[in-house]
Amino acid sequence: MTHHPARARSVLARLLAVALVTGVVGTVQMPPAAAAGTLTFVGHGYGHGRGMGQYGALGYAVDKGWGADRILAHYYGGSTLTRGQGNPEILVEITRNNGKDLVVAGTGLAVNGAATGSGAVRLSVSGGSLAVAVGPSCAGPWTRTTTVAAGAVVSTSAPSGDVANLLRLCEAGTDHQYRGTLQANLSSGVLYTVNRLPADQYLRGVVPRESPASWGTLGGGRGLEALKAQAVAARSYALASRSGTRASGAHTCDTESCQVYRGAAAVEDNGSRTLLEASTTDAAVAATSGWVMKHADGRIAMTEFSSSTGGYTAGGTFTAVVDEGDSYAGNPNRTWTVQLSTDVVAARLGTGPLRSMQVTARNGLGKLGGRATTVVVVDTAGRSTSFTGARVRSLLGLKSDWFTISGWTLAEAQSVVRALYVDLLGREVDPSGLATWTNELMAGRPPAVVVDTLTRSYEYRRLRISQAYQEVFGRAPDEGGLVAWTNEVASGAVTVDDVKRRLLDSGEFFSRSGGTPQGYVARLYQSVLGRTASEQEVESWSARFASLGRSGVATAIWGSRESAMWRSGLYYPVLLGRAADRGGLMTWSTVLLRDGEAAVRNGMAASGEYRNRAVSRFPA
Repeated sequence: MTHHPARARSVLARLLAVALVTGVVGTVQMPPAAAAGTLTFVGHGYGHGRGMGQYGALGYAVDKGWGADRILAHYYGGSTLTRGQGNPEILVEITRNNGKDLVVAGTGLAVNGAATGSGAVRLSVSGGSLAVAVGPSCAGPWTRTTTVAAGAVVSTSAPSGDVANLLRLCEAGTDHQYRGTLQANLSSGVLYTVNRLPADQYLRGVVPRESPASWGTLGGGRGLEALKAQAVAARSYALASRSGTRASGAHTCDTESCQVYRGAAAVEDNGSRTLLEASTTDAAVAATSGWVMKHADGRIAMTEFSSSTGGYTAGGTFTAVVDEGDSYAGNPNRTWTVQLSTDVVAARLGTGPLRSMQVTARNGLGKLGGRATTVVVVDTAGRSTSFTGARVRSLLGLKSDWFTISGWTLAEAQSVVRALYVDLLGREVDPSGLATWTNELMAGRPPAVVVDTLTRSYEYRRLRISQAYQEVFGRAPDEGGLVAWTNEVASGAVTVDDVKRRLLDSGEFFSRSGGTPQGYVARLYQSVLGRTASEQEVESWSARFASLGRSGVATAIWGSRESAMWRSGLYYPVLLGRAADRGGLMTWSTVLLRDGEAAVRNGMAASGEYRNRAVSRFPA
């Protein structure tokens, strides 16, 4: 959601005006909050982020002029580019045809080397063997001819230089043509289709599916280096997979679970053909023929890759590295945003209605701590469920597991509103106030707006002024004094946070301190710094009465860094439920001295820590 400062100010002014007129915060009549909130996921990159980022490779090639060898060395640290691996055979499982008959059309067809003399052949399961039938085309009609053992190979004697001569896998809908041979493997009663072909011919169908062939023309042709890097990564990944086989007997598959592969061409029922190979990617494959990445022990590296790393690789087998190439201007995946209703999130994650959803652990690589490794969801029944970031990515359909979560669930918003009323106004929220402010938060209003509006209310002013009287004088204010100070704060002459300082400068406080400069300084230290003044401090400040006057002394001590730290620290137990830490005090005291005490109050109450505590204190 786009933030409009002017609109936010107008909303604040409207709500504040109503609050000041009524004198009671939360009586604004507004529609009830929606039944579900909206969560916004802002993320970086597309894919798992391990190994090479394809857009990063393009950025390094086009923007920085890197060659394929340098790109590969950057992403696959710990492995080395090795030439001369040759062009071994690859077996690819055509997963779309699993469990189906193998039906192939073409010219010069043969089964296990025996010519069929037909325009098409069909292999189907017959017991533990395969029945062979022939026909004129993909649609038959079929004539059964013989039975062969499982593992039958369909080939063609037609010249492979013309794509039209390649084997055509007959499918329901679009057919595909493949180089090499097609093999029918029977395993555990399931008939699998496997494409057998040399690695480089396989890569001609893989590289343009994994990286756009048009990249080769970018940057005056420099983009070809990215395609060459892709060819090496794809070859290494496929050959490394040959160490193990699938149930089909293949080394790899044709989907993104392995590498996307659709063969050489797609053919429609009307005979129209779409080439799935391209000149630029063919050139990249040819230029890198036999190139692979190898580990020091001689093993071919399992060179994973993904679309975009988001600016930092995820580590794993290869050392995590900063990916400056990912900032390539044409990368649509470097940063992305997805908004989902909390109902949809709960349904996809399989939890109850959401109370909260937080990233609790990250991998430490990149902005905001990097990729989410642990995400904790708490439902409105109080049940907590932990997910890996990768699992959340998968279930919610996000581009990567590098994301942040913002927005509100209904339960979270209600918890925060309840907590703010107790912490700021000292009372339970009324139903109208709960509905009003819950609605505001879920509509995207920042928590600081709620805090600021509550603390500008007539109710809050009277409460704070009364507290100041108790802290400074040890008594309740008289009605006349309370009204006078409330009106002065309303006029803007003084802030509610400065009332205490003004009271410390009063004759009554001086009198209650013993009526001497020494007594005044000693009591001032207790009230402003929360500690006892040393004899030297008492004497030093007492000596300055003549030049500064009582008001000057009070103002100087009140405006000191120590006072700012002490006053900031008073908000910790009230808003965060804990003692202040030194680092936090330094940060917040700087904010107080620069922007005033209200900025400390607003900042803490709008923090994630406050939000988490509110959810635990006021569960739905």
